[in-house]
Amino acid sequence: MAVALLVRVGQAVQPTFRARAAFSALLSLAACARLGGARIAPAFVPPTFPEFARQPDMRPTISSGRAGWPILPVDPSIYVDNEGYHLFYSTFFCRREHRRSYSWDPADPTACDMGNTITAIAYAFSRDRGLTWGFRQTPVVMSGDSGFDAARIETAAAFRLGDTLYVAYSADGDRDGRKFTARYQIGVARLVLRRQSVRQAMMDESRQFERRATPLLPFDLRTGHFDNNVQEPSVVIGPDGIVLYYIGLGLRLPGEPIDAAGQQIVSIGLGRAVLDEHLNVLVRSESALLEGVNTTEVKYFDHAYHLFASTLGGGDAHRNEAISYATSADGAHWTTPTVILSPGSAPGFNDWGLMAPTAAVQLNRVVLFYTAFGTAPGECLLRGRDGRFGVPLVDVSRCMFVTIGRAVSALPAVGPRANNTNR
Repeated sequence: MAVALLVRVGQAVQPTFRARAAFSALLSLAACARLGGARIAPAFVPPTFPEFARQPDMRPTISSGRAGWPILPVDPSIYVDNEGYHLFYSTFFCRREHRRSYSWDPADPTACDMGNTITAIAYAFSRDRGLTWGFRQTPVVMSGDSGFDAARIETAAAFRLGDTLYVAYSADGDRDGRKFTARYQIGVARLVLRRQSVRQAMMDESRQFERRATPLLPFDLRTGHFDNNVQEPSVVIGPDGIVLYYIGLGLRLPGEPIDAAGQQIVSIGLGRAVLDEHLNVLVRSESALLEGVNTTEVKYFDHAYHLFASTLGGGDAHRNEAISYATSADGAHWTTPTVILSPGSAPGFNDWGLMAPTAAVQLNRVVLFYTAFGTAPGECLLRGRDGRFGVPLVDVSRCMFVTIGRAVSALPAVGPRANNTNR
């Protein structure tokens, strides 16, 4: 997850940083742990993947915290079609008159109430492969009044089946009528396009996805299971049908909220579930397929599965996390992940850490987007013409800014790309 409670395996859950008190209840869970290696399919020789170069180099492609930019953009998911790039991402929405808004103006702080925010899924569109963006103002998927996803919806994964666009997402909410804090399950919402293009439907502020009332993939609350939490979905439509990849967390107290006394995360790993045409689960992982990865996205192209992931940096608040890459012939056995993009030197952009990659795979390139964490010295300035919304770091005299970065494969990608799988 994004801006969050960060934890280490074998240690009690502790908050490592907070926004102001008005936003503390909206901070979400992110696993931060260092775990062992992967199972490797012995007969599979993985392809060589090209290196990535940041474009732009020293700044994000989507900034944050000022008028016209999202308040806090995290966890991007790219869907590509003939129109261009469709970005689904998580952010805060403030209250502006009778609607929710993705953006806040520090020079006019009363126009949008930052004391009344929600976390939901937002949308942006680009015609030029992610160099410039147009933003929808209001959420495309937001929580309801009750149920497993009543508290918070985030970490989208967009895919299409026929004339219907779907978004899988992570969510927490109620259990037996009580709030189940930061205990995630995976939900799904749909939007029938009615012959509209994706951009037309998404830029129509009156249209929202319809959420399914039950989880796409529920957590397993049995002791000893790796999937006491299920979160950060990625959907692949390929030779094995409709496959949902996700991150599973094993917890010391599976039936308790994350903030319960004595709660610990004891494991984190990649899971896999095969779905039928109605998005019902046919079979799911009994154990983790791959450890040491977080906020993953899986693509199928060039007759192989390709996994892009966040590393487990071992620092506070996503510090030193990077983007890693692994491959698989069968989608179940994976090569050991290797780092393909590390934090940079640009302050306020990517000097702190990177996470949550998403890849646009096309004929001659792979364009990677990711959450970038950058810091600046001093306190966060939230008001006035030069103000910007950021997250203050506890016990560190810095302000953290969260943006979306962009990187492109430095060498032409070879092989057919017609089997890019989130279409």
